[in-house]
Amino acid sequence: MLNTILGTTFVCQIAMVVRDVEKATRKFASLLNVPVPDIITANHDGSDTVTYRGESTPGRVKLSFFHMENTVIEFIEPTEDPTTWKEFLETNGPGVHHIAFKAKDRMMPTAAKLEEFGFPVIQNGDKYVYVDSTDDLGVILELLDID
Repeated sequence: MLNTILGTTFVCQIAMVVRDVEKATRKFASLLNVPVPDIITANHDGSDTVTYRGESTPGRVKLSFFHMENTVIEFIEPTEDPTTWKEFLETNGPGVHHIAFKAKDRMMPTAAKLEEFGFPVIQNGDKYVYVDSTDDLGVILELLDID
């Protein structure tokens, strides 16, 4: 592991918030001439504990994932649940929401270090944390608890 706050320089995902995940997914698949991936509704069953700006939320969201050679491209369509995705779409319109770094087994300690660095946690679930780095970096950072 690198001696950095993040513990890595490997970007594992870039995610865009869109108004219509089905449309964006079909268009991107057509652009790349690849099969259209499944679109899922994350946390539809409430199995993930989601906190947004300190408050509990269902945190449901519609997602698609393109597994590229060098990273994962994610498209996100917010639901009416209060989330960073909904806030982003309402405030900025469609666009790049976050870049993600793997933080297996060190997600919350890394998030605490990022808060000390000036990037507060804005939303988290069981396997992810978003920190607000937009004023300094122009994008949200995500920590993923994945291998």
